[in-house]
Amino acid sequence: MIDLQHLPGGSPDEKIILVLRRHWFVLVPLCITAGVLVLLPPLAFFGIRYTNPTFFLNPVLTPLFVLGLSMFVLFAGVFLYQQYIDFYLDTWIVTDQRILNIEQHGLFARTVSELRLFRVQDVTAEVHGFLHTMFNYGDVHIQTAGETQRFEFEEIEDPNMVSKMVLDLAESQRKRQLTELSASTGQG
Repeated sequence: MIDLQHLPGGSPDEKIILVLRRHWFVLVPLCITAGVLVLLPPLAFFGIRYTNPTFFLNPVLTPLFVLGLSMFVLFAGVFLYQQYIDFYLDTWIVTDQRILNIEQHGLFARTVSELRLFRVQDVTAEVHGFLHTMFNYGDVHIQTAGETQRFEFEEIEDPNMVSKMVLDLAESQRKRQLTELSASTGQG
């Protein structure tokens, strides 16, 4: 479970409402790519052995083939790992007071953005395409007043429910802000 005490700008009474990650179906192309990358080395080995049976008897070409194959496997593994890390570490946390956007960029870069709920003006859910509709995943865009940049929850499960929940939380946060403001000014 994610602990808000380790994230910046939290208050002691803040509660986590949603922890969102990309939908699992987004990993299907990565799994297909992994399958293709796993099949390429044996195909190359048997293809070379079939077309040129004396290739692996050469004392120079065999180590070069093994070196090239090792480099291919290493780079393919790093590529697949980086793609999985990008999938797994992209996280959106909705609390009763704010939205945190934790976005991984490559292996060694991360961006953490924060948006207070009372600033939310518009929330849009988008589901495009047959597979998105069948598996019920899509994007949620959150717009604030005065900003051109939008918060975006990418490829999450049930975007319509999430957008409604964020709008409801934003409305209750605005009401709470107004109540606190009127109580502090004595206009209750």
